[in-house]
Amino acid sequence: MAEGIFFYTHRARDLQTARVLAVKVLKPEFASDEAFVTRLAAESRSAITLQHPHISHIYDVFRHQGTLVIVTEWVRGMNLQDRIRRVAPFPLGVAIDIVQACAEALNHAHENGFIHGDIRPENIIITPDGRVKITDFGVGASTAATTRIQLGALQRTAHYLAPEVAQGHAADARTDIYSLGCVLFEMLTGSVPYTGDTPLATAVKHLNEPVPSVKERNHSVPNAVDGLTRKCMLKDPMQRYLSVPALLQDVRAVQDALRNDRPLTWTPLKEMHDPVVAAEKARPRQVEAPKRRAAPEPEPDYGPSGKLLAGVALLGLLLVVGFFFLVTRFVSAPAVVAVPSNLIGMQRLQAEAVLAKLGLKVEVREDFRQDVPEGAIFEAAPPPGTDLRSGKSVILYVSRGAEPVTVPDLSGKALPQAQQELAAAGLNRGTIKEEWSEVIPKGQVISQTPVGGAQSKKKTAVNMVISKGPEPVPELDAVEVRPDGEPEPTPDTTPQELPSRDMVVEVRIPRSATGTQKVAVMTRNEDGSEQTVYEQEHEPGETIEPVVTLVGNEGKCEVRVYINGRLVRKTKV
Repeated sequence: MAEGIFFYTHRARDLQTARVLAVKVLKPEFASDEAFVTRLAAESRSAITLQHPHISHIYDVFRHQGTLVIVTEWVRGMNLQDRIRRVAPFPLGVAIDIVQACAEALNHAHENGFIHGDIRPENIIITPDGRVKITDFGVGASTAATTRIQLGALQRTAHYLAPEVAQGHAADARTDIYSLGCVLFEMLTGSVPYTGDTPLATAVKHLNEPVPSVKERNHSVPNAVDGLTRKCMLKDPMQRYLSVPALLQDVRAVQDALRNDRPLTWTPLKEMHDPVVAAEKARPRQVEAPKRRAAPEPEPDYGPSGKLLAGVALLGLLLVVGFFFLVTRFVSAPAVVAVPSNLIGMQRLQAEAVLAKLGLKVEVREDFRQDVPEGAIFEAAPPPGTDLRSGKSVILYVSRGAEPVTVPDLSGKALPQAQQELAAAGLNRGTIKEEWSEVIPKGQVISQTPVGGAQSKKKTAVNMVISKGPEPVPELDAVEVRPDGEPEPTPDTTPQELPSRDMVVEVRIPRSATGTQKVAVMTRNEDGSEQTVYEQEHEPGETIEPVVTLVGNEGKCEVRVYINGRLVRKTKV
């Protein structure tokens, strides 16, 4: 199970099509907001019509016991945020290819009347074979339903929030372009364009601070890509790319230059229209005209010059000010506190509260730890016991629990091989259940929980259902083949002709049989010809007596009785 802002996401399999699905269940804290739920359901149902290779497809939207459920395509891979954390800054060609795929998906959506409204790396999945998929169409537009929902989402969306949306305006195509520019910025630099102490402070920086330059943070980025990124992120929506096709034109020009080793010294920015930068440029500057120096006149010697006296006075003033500064610095210096010695093993929220009471700031870094519970502190820097002045930061290293592993697909594999694969993946064997199967051979795996391909923690127990083979048909001790009435005298026949005779095949179906039984009777004559002479369904306990006609001498014909397609009796007659 994965957890997002609004949903718990489960991996499932369609029992009819065997297709792997993502089942997204709305979190309980949002279910009571009927305006949001109604808007989210409507937007998601509408997005079912979006069919594009770079868009995760929505299959169904419904409510189960009052909870909204959205069924979507399961996209196997890593979200772009995790990939940025691992390998950013990206190679230029890789980043541009990802932006092209995202832009093509957004162009398809915009042409069909959909705005994503929540483009950020967490909503972009990169599959193992390099394909790009955008998820959560319909969610971003729904957050406008209530202010509470908007504030709840701000914590993860603030780094990619267009200025006009922060001011309360509705999202449009240029909003998605702005967010995509922020994502490109992060891929190329490994950092977001703006950071603040709080999500709200970050949103304010999107409004007020100048558009940052990718090239200043990553000198290898050429002018064309720096300009492309900045044009996506201009404050005034009218100065950005006005549509995705316009953005794609420059993206493809960059790709063509990279393929053909052409220079990327051009820029799509004719001039910077950022209002913050424009105001800075428009500020008047005072320039003084150079003054002509008059010829120096001899000065009479009246003892120490005025300049010397002024210098001495200035030096004395500086000494007084410096002394006053040193005194006030030590008198009002922040308190010194020790980093608590019991941080290790403490839960993250508890540790943050303890440090906040001491006046210390907190930086959190997460990593997988097999032997440390999820959310617990396994290291702190500086170490516990270190003296720090109030206001300084302590880095808390928080466990994300055991690193997830991919559960192997055991379907159709013999139990010993399945157990070996589980051990190799670091998983444990769970319960073993046996079932009859007409399809899966005896001793092989029919199904498993968790399913193959799911992400699970190491040492998780995987339960299996093993085939016992086809269910045996109860033994029919009562199959009797006898002549139909008294035998009639057979007329004289030539040697080439075979006698014909009628026989009764009595079949008594045991009461112990399970469910409806399909009974078939086949005959084989002396000349080798075969035919199915009876085929009907019957309930347990019934007795049937079909009459069959055999052509051939006694002992040269054959009667076969089948139950549910399996031969249960063969008799020479």
